[in-house]
Amino acid sequence: MSRFSLFSRSSSVPFDEAAEARELEEFFRQQDPVDIAAANWHTRQEQGLSATGQIELQHWLAASPEHAAAFERMCQRMAALRAIPAEDVTRARAAHASVSSRPPLQKSLTSQTDRRKKAHAPAGRWPSWGALQPQRTWIAFCCVALLAVGIGWHQWDQQHIFSDNYDVGRGQRQTVTLPDGSELAFDAETQAQVTLYRDHREVRITEGQIMFAVAPDSAKPFQVLAGPARVTVVGTRFSVRYRHAGMDAGAAKVAVEQGHVRVADAHIPQSDDESSAVDLVAGQGLTVSTDGSIGQVEAVAPSSIALWRKGLIRFENTSLGDALLELERYGPTGLVIRDPAIAAMPIGGSFQIGHPDEFAQMIAQILPVKLARSPTGKTEIVMAR
Repeated sequence: MSRFSLFSRSSSVPFDEAAEARELEEFFRQQDPVDIAAANWHTRQEQGLSATGQIELQHWLAASPEHAAAFERMCQRMAALRAIPAEDVTRARAAHASVSSRPPLQKSLTSQTDRRKKAHAPAGRWPSWGALQPQRTWIAFCCVALLAVGIGWHQWDQQHIFSDNYDVGRGQRQTVTLPDGSELAFDAETQAQVTLYRDHREVRITEGQIMFAVAPDSAKPFQVLAGPARVTVVGTRFSVRYRHAGMDAGAAKVAVEQGHVRVADAHIPQSDDESSAVDLVAGQGLTVSTDGSIGQVEAVAPSSIALWRKGLIRFENTSLGDALLELERYGPTGLVIRDPAIAAMPIGGSFQIGHPDEFAQMIAQILPVKLARSPTGKTEIVMAR
């Protein structure tokens, strides 16, 4: 245990992690949100920020003079707290033990009135413990911040504030607005879980495709996990597709309509993906293969992204079998293919969703096939003779 851990407990006192988390949450709820954010950034900086994290910190500092001032105060106070002479720490622990009948965090907290006072850390040498009493508000805050780093901060930071599962069925589409203002447009046969945490936002796509319009918030990056791909953004408009079968089965396709995103292999920890991640800007897209390999960046017309929103579907050198499977997502087509050779024939072009009869007539004109009515009432696509 570090000599700075003012809240070390006697072995005779049982540790209730759930109660500790509740007390931490109650304590932080009563603090200035800017101070909370400053403590969070200070903690993340000490634990090691990635290049992306450093940029996000600079954006947060530049967003408001209050941010920069709060961060500077936090750095000074934590440095001063760590400079407490060992003998003062011993006296603090003795004083802490003398009131052991009170709940752990409450021992260090001041009255409701004191909590609301804005105390500032003095520059220079750390004063004696007795002289610290008028400044106990910010001392308590820093102590609890250190405590949280050790046993509770990560858990508090990782508690979600919103969570929901979405399951959009065959032939359906749905658009939802999240509490943070982000808008998600779900295509047919799409399943995803959305979770908003205190420090980040996360969407896990199990199947299907979603068009995202992410509300900017540099303090809460937005992350999409889709099979082999991890897509990280702050605020932008982009599409992610991940399907288990049919076109691009097992791969994840990302296309950016506005802003920029970072695409990485989801198998690699986020802290280690700096060298392999790829940045995409508006009008660009790529595919992440099943094994996590990131494909070449390709030009994509922004107007062609997520065409299903316009009731269209586009095929590019797609097998007829996969094209039919894709159309089936939007409703029964009444079309069947039994011949593997026909199913493998490539097609291209844009077609209207929900008009399989027009699709059938078109392929009969561009491929060496014809339409035959089967006894089951289906229309079979067969080889033309």
